[in-house]
Amino acid sequence: MRMAKNCFRVLLFIMISIMLVSCSGKEPQQQRFDDPTSGGSGAYVSGSAARVSGSASSPRVSQSPESFRLDAENPDMGEYMRVQVNDFVVILDASGSKYLPYSGKIKLRIAKDIVRRLNQNTPERPLFGGLRRYGFEAGAWSKPTALLYGMTDYSRPDFASAIEIVRWAGGKSPMALSIDKASDDFQLAKGHYLSLVIVSDGKIYQGDPIEAAKRIKQRYGDRICIYTALVGNLPFGRDLMERVAKEGKCGYAITADDLEPSPRMRDWADDIFHHGRKAEPEPEPEKPIPGPRRAEEPPPVIIPAEPDPCELLDEALRLKVQFDLNKWDIKPEYYSDLNRIAHLMMKCAHAEVEIVGHTCNIWTEKYNMKLSHLRATEVMKYLVGKGIRPGRLRVSGVGLTTPTAPNKTEAGRVANRRAEFRRIR
Repeated sequence: MRMAKNCFRVLLFIMISIMLVSCSGKEPQQQRFDDPTSGGSGAYVSGSAARVSGSASSPRVSQSPESFRLDAENPDMGEYMRVQVNDFVVILDASGSKYLPYSGKIKLRIAKDIVRRLNQNTPERPLFGGLRRYGFEAGAWSKPTALLYGMTDYSRPDFASAIEIVRWAGGKSPMALSIDKASDDFQLAKGHYLSLVIVSDGKIYQGDPIEAAKRIKQRYGDRICIYTALVGNLPFGRDLMERVAKEGKCGYAITADDLEPSPRMRDWADDIFHHGRKAEPEPEPEKPIPGPRRAEEPPPVIIPAEPDPCELLDEALRLKVQFDLNKWDIKPEYYSDLNRIAHLMMKCAHAEVEIVGHTCNIWTEKYNMKLSHLRATEVMKYLVGKGIRPGRLRVSGVGLTTPTAPNKTEAGRVANRRAEFRRIR
């Protein structure tokens, strides 16, 4: 009997040991993956791969610098590094001028339709937002601006119902007040990045919306972008909407006519929720100013020599795109030059270009290798968005290994945070 008890104890000990070993192998060890741009966002490495928190489909990221080398044929690689905007406010103009017609429709109807279509193209992820209207309605809706939806967890059906509440208000147009109120609305935001969307004809009779845009930008800095949609064709309205969007530094102005095609609307929505510029209209070319000519002289017949677009492209590729410390987003001051490069690459159809990213010497070599590739990739994505086939672009990053100036001074470090171009064909 005693021997049987001892055997049973030994057998029980073996079974418990096996169970403990089995349980200890179920959960892979997680290692924190931090860098100065993560902001403690909760990205983790599991084994030799990493996933960004909150995205079940995030690409795997190796821990070697080679993991940061992206394939130009597949520009969607690295999409997980795009800015994700989860907090937004839409401002809808319902003031007096919205009862006027444009293109056979009442302006308010056009404005509401823009917001409806935007609502249909929001990304499929948790969002937090609001819908604010402005204009002086009578009776219960006597406030010059009111938050009709939010700030709350976004629901597409509920947001759609709030759009239908908006009716013509009449009276003055307190856009400036609505921007200031939206600035307070964003105090409830759950995430880091913000987008303010304004749909209006730009006809203003009260306040200064440009100063209001400056105030909200000063309050939230790089976190916020401003996107405006113009309803109508009033020249001063277009100018105002463009100036308001320009104060956001990273958004842009567009018109209701531009948003009529469904693909353009989808790109616009994608830009709003990623701080992108895919749907941004091309700038209008400047018209030449004719010189003085005596009335009796016949106009001269000038046959201009056709410039070689490939030679012009070589000149344009001397551009250096500079970046802020730890940033890879493209500053608005480089948009026109990059648009010119894209235009000339269309003309010089056989040309292929390499984009090389560089950094200063702040932080580690591994981190700067990653950052340099992100900078080059962001430039590539901009050119692809302007119609350049990805196969004509090559992306590489050299980190801090190829400075253009000494890293001993701040001026030198600023000069080294750059992306450069090289014609490879």
